[in-house]
Amino acid sequence: MRIILITLILVVNLSHPLFAKIASVIGNPISQEIFFEVNKDTKNYPASLTKIMTLYILFEELRYKKININDRIYFSKHATYQQPSKLGIAEKDFITVDELIDSLIIKSANDAAVAIAEKISGTEKKFVIKMNNYAKQLNLQNTNFANPHGLPNKANLSTAYDIFKLSSRIITDFPEHLHRFKKTKVKIKGKNYTTHNTLLKKYDHYIGLKTGYTRKSGFQISLLSINDDKYLLGIYFGGNSARERNNKINFLMNKYSSNDTYKSEDTKKIIVKNKKSTKIYSVQTSSFKKISKSKMHITLLKNKIKILRSFEHQIKKNGRYFISYINVDDQQTAKNLCNEIKLNKLDCLIKTS
Repeated sequence: MRIILITLILVVNLSHPLFAKIASVIGNPISQEIFFEVNKDTKNYPASLTKIMTLYILFEELRYKKININDRIYFSKHATYQQPSKLGIAEKDFITVDELIDSLIIKSANDAAVAIAEKISGTEKKFVIKMNNYAKQLNLQNTNFANPHGLPNKANLSTAYDIFKLSSRIITDFPEHLHRFKKTKVKIKGKNYTTHNTLLKKYDHYIGLKTGYTRKSGFQISLLSINDDKYLLGIYFGGNSARERNNKINFLMNKYSSNDTYKSEDTKKIIVKNKKSTKIYSVQTSSFKKISKSKMHITLLKNKIKILRSFEHQIKKNGRYFISYINVDDQQTAKNLCNEIKLNKLDCLIKTS
């Protein structure tokens, strides 16, 4: 009778929400090459990894000047009613967008997530529609968002692979914000907050995009490693504790950081050495009547296509238009650059001089 009772207890515990499904993806966020995966398409509750999408939308709003870094974000009654983790800002009080970004990453503040959702879309419900529209655009095939923070909701679902793709887009589309994910503490309204990601304090090569936890999801993480401009991204779902999650993702990241296919060869593939060439090949990337638009387009190219950050972008006036271009001394390099640009559904033109 005692043996039967113990067996019954074990069966009940294994089906308990605390025992979330383990899932993981390790790969290169630039090339999208996957080196390791387990249950990568298994749907699960993304918990606070949901905030990666909230941040993605916020970063895009900043890029297109729909919102400014020093804007005040006021907290509604609805925002203040969110469950912890939260800042506890009083109704009608505010923090800046700059502080709010840190609060989402470091404190994982649920009230801040609702406050920015309401700022951007008017209501949380409308912002969730925007989140799911972005999910479709980013090809997150097994994801549905139900809120901007990741608090328990049966309709808020994603997978390790979809979070890998979303995290990759944060890395490639908004590299100017990556340093914020490296921060371990922040002071807001006189209170000090410390990151939940202890790996950041132990290892310099990690950038902790986001951690997450609910009882049903288990302990989760999206973690970026950068070594000598080599990128490795790891996603882990379903840890039974923060320590277990950290130990397992650290083990996997260390294992695959030595993988030869992980080492970035992007620049070598693009640049072709040809010392005999005397011609200059100009890769024209835009043509606008306003120089400000040419400058914005150059910023877009650098953010969207990593390899273009290695080249000097120039602007010249040609009649009524401002032309942005990159000069190289090899025809094949010019073609490779143009192909990279066209792969991102942008225009380019090669000229010689």
